[in-house]
Amino acid sequence: MKVTIFEDEIHNAERLTQLLRQCRADIEIVGVIASVAEGLQWMKEEHPADLMFMDIQLSDGNCFEMFNQAQVVTPIIFTTAYDGFALQAFKVNSIDYLMKPIDQKELQQALDKFEQFRPAQPYRLDIAGIAEEFLRRDHARFIGRLNNQLIYVKAKDIAWLQFTKGVTWAVTFEGQRLPLDYSLDQMEKLLDRHQFFRINRQYIVQIDGIKKIMTYYNSRFILQLEPAAGEDVIISRERVNDFKNWLEGRLPSGA
Repeated sequence: MKVTIFEDEIHNAERLTQLLRQCRADIEIVGVIASVAEGLQWMKEEHPADLMFMDIQLSDGNCFEMFNQAQVVTPIIFTTAYDGFALQAFKVNSIDYLMKPIDQKELQQALDKFEQFRPAQPYRLDIAGIAEEFLRRDHARFIGRLNNQLIYVKAKDIAWLQFTKGVTWAVTFEGQRLPLDYSLDQMEKLLDRHQFFRINRQYIVQIDGIKKIMTYYNSRFILQLEPAAGEDVIISRERVNDFKNWLEGRLPSGA
């Protein structure tokens, strides 16, 4: 089986190569592509490959940029370190996706899935559906009012949200504190649940807004957020198990 790897981190490419050869002795790595520009050139030259492993973020942009200029005729297994990249869309519209760091058992399952898929009808990738979902989640915006001015904040810039004194506040990674025209319940439904988690009645946190997780009495956790919240941020006892699952990338069914 001939495989092309799209990955801009050398150690990640080397690890994936090693895991692939452990899974199947007949795998031949025919190319390692680090950038969108290199990938476009590779596709134009029509190098033979049975399967591509493609990281979402390459050195000079995201992989979706390639599909605007080149037709995809080779099955793809996406790889990503970012939960927010519309994982359900990847599951539906590609062979499979793998979260980094890649687990050998999950890699083997993805290869088995590819083998089952290969005899079927010609490969068609709904890249438009994946890209649309990716862009929608990554660039979702929420509006509010501050000093008689309309303001907005992108979901990807929000470190955490707090509901206090009748107002939902979004705190950005740069330390801005912005009032939003949404309840915390509404925000919970609108935000990407792979990235954001509601820890109690007052707070929703973004995975990258958590600086430290400490044990607390009565089987609870207390979070240190960045930027700092200025008060104890405690995960309610009934949410602890769901929080642990969320940290591991596992969501409740229907989420």
